[in-house]
Formats: sequence, C-alpha cells, structure tokens
Amino acid sequence: MKKITYIVLGIALIGLASCYKKDNYDGPDSGVSGKIIDSYTGQPLLSSQNDWQLRIWEKSWTASTATNQNIPIKQDGTYNNSKLFSGTYDISVNTGPFWPVDTAKNVTFSKGGGNTKDFTVTPYLQVIDFTTSLSGTTLTMTCRLKAPKRIGLPDLYDIKPYISLTQFVGESNYINIPEYNSQKIQSPRKNWVTLYGDVDTSPVITFTGIALKSGYTYNVRIGANVNTGNRPFNYSEIKTVVVP
Repeated sequence: MKKITYIVLGIALIGLASCYKKDNYDGPDSGVSGKIIDSYTGQPLLSSQNDWQLRIWEKSWTASTATNQNIPIKQDGTYNNSKLFSGTYDISVNTGPFWPVDTAKNVTFSKGGGNTKDFTVTPYLQVIDFTTSLSGTTLTMTCRLKAPKRIGLPDLYDIKPYISLTQFVGESNYINIPEYNSQKIQSPRKNWVTLYGDVDTSPVITFTGIALKSGYTYNVRIGANVNTGNRPFNYSEIKTVVVP
C-alpha cells in the first residue's frame, strides 16, 4: 500500500514539475513622477489624497490591447510611480477638477527611472479667502468661490466643509458623520451666472455651528465642484484648528 502511495505522489510531483515554466519577463525597470500645476497660481494644484488619478496607456506594448493604468494624485498635487516598464506611453489627466487638456502622446519612459512629466491645468473653480473662527468648541468656516472662466462652465454642484483628525483632508479623507458633513453641504445644482451673476467671484459662503470636541486638533478646509465626470473637488488650503 505504501508503494502505491509513493508511486502516486511521485507521478503527481512529476506532473507539477512538467507544468512549471520559468517567468522570463523582466520586472519593471522605469518610473515617472511630476506635478499638476495650477495655471492661476503657478503652484501644484491643491488636491486631496487620491481624489482623482492620472491615466497612462503603454503604447509600445503590442502583445495585447493597451489598457489604462491609474496613478493617484497626492494631496500636494504631485504623483509618482516607480514600478513601470520602459517604453512609450500616452498620458491623460482629464479626470481632475479642471478644464480638459490634451492627452500627452508617445511620452518616453527610459530605463532606470528619473522620468518627469508636469501638466499645467486651469481649475474650474478657486476656493479663496478661506477663514476659520472658533467660539468655544463651535467652528465657523467661510470662503468665496472664483470662476475666472465662466463660459461653458458646468453647473456648480456641491460646496462643503471637510474636517479631519489627520493631515489628509478632503473628499477622500474626512470625519464622516452627519453633524460634520451632510447637514452642512450646500448643493446649488445651478449654473454660475444664475447663482452669482456675470462676475468672477461669489459672495462670502459661510458654514457655521460645527461642533468640535475639546482637547482635539483638527485640520479643515472647504471644497467645491462642478457637475462633470466624477465631480472631483477644487479646494481651499488646509488650516489647523486647536480646540482647548
């Protein structure tokens, strides 16, 4: 009986060995990094961690149809992927909160990394004049919106405050409880001119009565978006609020 068992096991092992093929493809040998630059400020676009992604397609790969890969945009407006293959790529940033830009065609990623590609974009909105004030443990936030380009601007969709206990603040990272968020969302769902007239800056927008907890430090900001694509947000800067 033992002999039969050993024979069966031996045959199984031989079968497995015959199925094994060595993977002779080289691993990733390249990478790319860069900035998404706000055309109004000349600085990296204010964002939130992984709110939207840069998309790339490898055009030099011919063994199958090219499919897109996504590279998350960081909160500081930069991106980085060090695990790519050298070759030529098309790159699109048109999932972000700005007017469409042309897809970059046939961008070469050389071996060894060190490849950079920056994009300059024009945001749909600017969240400006952002202020915070604390009365006891109650927070008030104000801002104004600016839309330098209004012809063809999609309808304004949401204007909302974000509160976080970490350095990451925005649609992807916030304290998700109703008293901080859903009760405070303004959802105009109207075009800019109907809301504000043919001016580039809105009146002051106020969020008040936001109850915080004593002894905590919060990071806060305001975001606004328009009704396009996945409706990514344009943001104010981040401010720190220390509650005694």
